[in-house]
Amino acid sequence: METVRRNKASTEIRTIRILQLMKWLSPAEDTGGKIRSFRIGKALSSFALVDAAGFIFPGEEPDGKEDHLSHYHRLYTLPMLRGARSVRQALTSFAGGLSLRTSRFFPGAFGSFVDRILRETAYDAIHVEELPLMASLKSVSFDIPVIFSSHNVESELSFRLFRRRNSLFKLLADIEYGRTAQEERNAVGRAHACLAVSERDRHALLRLSHGNVSPVHVLPNCAHDRFRPSPSETPGKGLLTVGAFGWYPNRDGLLWFTEKVLPLIKKQNPSATVRVAGSGIELPLRKKLEQQGIDVHPDVPDVLPFLQEARLLFVPLRIGGGTRIKIVEAWAAGLPVVSTSLGAEGLPYRSGIDVLVADDAASFAAEIHRLLEDDGLYRKLRSEGLKKSQDLRWSGMDALLAEIYRNVLKNGKVMYL
Repeated sequence: METVRRNKASTEIRTIRILQLMKWLSPAEDTGGKIRSFRIGKALSSFALVDAAGFIFPGEEPDGKEDHLSHYHRLYTLPMLRGARSVRQALTSFAGGLSLRTSRFFPGAFGSFVDRILRETAYDAIHVEELPLMASLKSVSFDIPVIFSSHNVESELSFRLFRRRNSLFKLLADIEYGRTAQEERNAVGRAHACLAVSERDRHALLRLSHGNVSPVHVLPNCAHDRFRPSPSETPGKGLLTVGAFGWYPNRDGLLWFTEKVLPLIKKQNPSATVRVAGSGIELPLRKKLEQQGIDVHPDVPDVLPFLQEARLLFVPLRIGGGTRIKIVEAWAAGLPVVSTSLGAEGLPYRSGIDVLVADDAASFAAEIHRLLEDDGLYRKLRSEGLKKSQDLRWSGMDALLAEIYRNVLKNGKVMYL
């Protein structure tokens, strides 16, 4: 897609250029945040030339040939700070009034990094994935349109997260909530358009900003087109959970399931098997899970085969925000889901029809038992999930994003042909 800049003297036709900022420019697509960021980047590339910038861990330089990065024109990587220097910079940002979550991504250093990129190349828009990076745009000209892509309502998520951690985090919960809420108000005020993952998150952002913001659009989490049910008509076997278990809410939920729910399941279904597949499964966690007879698959390159082989996906989240890509992917793979209400939060589900929902250990175990024993219920959930997933494909987001950018760039005096 091309644009035209018009003035009295001349007409210039050229390609739209977008700089997409993300926390992790990783050679692995192994977390929900990365999946959403890269899939949005793919959609943007359907109508623009897109460069990407983000942090990498030392020794993790991507080459751009990875499938999830191949649509980018250019990659700009910034090694993540480590050791005493990283602690010092994060504390400096926190002392300056920023939240801990934002301080962890060194807005000063990342801001200087972005400034260098902007001095090299002129962009028609900057697309920012997740709240922490919005604090890095202080020196960016207001003439460059900014689209803020919110993956969670961070103020809600931070408060929930801090209240569940140790005593120090509990003491900081109110401070973190206040600072993150202010950062969200600043972000939606700075942006020319905002993206939220659900109607719930959209309304939460509007409430935080008292409605005095640029348009907030819903761009839901989706599944890749390749996510399809197994060709086999035979129901799969076993219980499955997937995720990035370096993320505390995922790890907390898995340990709750292992300690509180699994013993109840074993009483009614002694032969039930449990598989855990994902990233961030460190050795102590792996040993703990294996001691309970759980089959552990760390750092899997693709979760689709696991979804296609299982009887059900369980999502035992007790802390969270946004929406769970894993549930949408399970729907697309024809896999029924048992989740906590928080795990399914923000998704357009109907309890008992699209997802079985339970919050206490006994009810969660009972719903899993029902789904293991009742083939009719299995087929019903499978069918309804597949219907839900039809409108939740990343490829279907191209037109929505193109229209959002059409309006933003038109208001910024950049017109599509």
